[in-house]
Amino acid sequence: MTILIKYPKQTKKRNKNFFKRKNRELTNLDWAKWAGWFDTDGCMYHQYNRTRKYPGWESRAILRLKDKQPVELFSKTFESSLVFTSNKTTTPEPYRYEYMSHVNSVEIAGEKAKWFTENIYPYLINDKKKKAAVTLLGYSPKSKDFASWTPAEVNHYLATALEGDGSVRCISTKTTKYITIIISSSDAQYLADVQYLTEKKLGMISTLVEDKTYMTQGGIKAKYRLNVYASRINLDNLPVLKNLVKDNVMSLDRKKKKVQEFINYAS
Repeated sequence: MTILIKYPKQTKKRNKNFFKRKNRELTNLDWAKWAGWFDTDGCMYHQYNRTRKYPGWESRAILRLKDKQPVELFSKTFESSLVFTSNKTTTPEPYRYEYMSHVNSVEIAGEKAKWFTENIYPYLINDKKKKAAVTLLGYSPKSKDFASWTPAEVNHYLATALEGDGSVRCISTKTTKYITIIISSSDAQYLADVQYLTEKKLGMISTLVEDKTYMTQGGIKAKYRLNVYASRINLDNLPVLKNLVKDNVMSLDRKKKKVQEFINYAS
């Protein structure tokens, strides 16, 4: 384990100053952005830890990714330490493929975790993540009704949701170039909600399909994908793509560059 960015431990005085500054600095667009990350790759929990020197309940909001860039942004925004780990890992059955996993992670703890979760909760869409947030907070905050989302909020949420559980492919052929964006999930309802929200607020055209089935300890499960497509002769989604690459929207340059590559070609 290597600490890449280190912040001091929380104290009541330090947290009071932090909350005051961040409540002034961060906007609804920031919270929509981080909700997109936590609906996909983030983790929240509140549980009793018996392994500590002084056992007790602990709250955590965690972002853990192979990509360093978004996790570093998370670390600096919420002033929590960034840690890098590298371990030998084996994929699940039936493949049993061994590889070295490289992970960047940030854990927001205690009162800061509760404050963070309260702020992203209105923008959480994934029911599983909303339930985890309620467990952490100890109560159910009010969700933001889809009708009251602004297009800018949806744009920021979409950007990080596709960065978390999505893939971007800009493909060239002999005659043309096209782009496909896929957001994957085992929760069809979650993807249906994202599809509805992006269609109503952004005019995005997408298809929701069952991708494949896979075996888990709990039995066979299905995976679904939300497909977004654009080509030189089908530019209906081009305005959506252009909004994604605006400043401070996407937080993962390797995916943003692929979107920009198609925009440069099609514009």
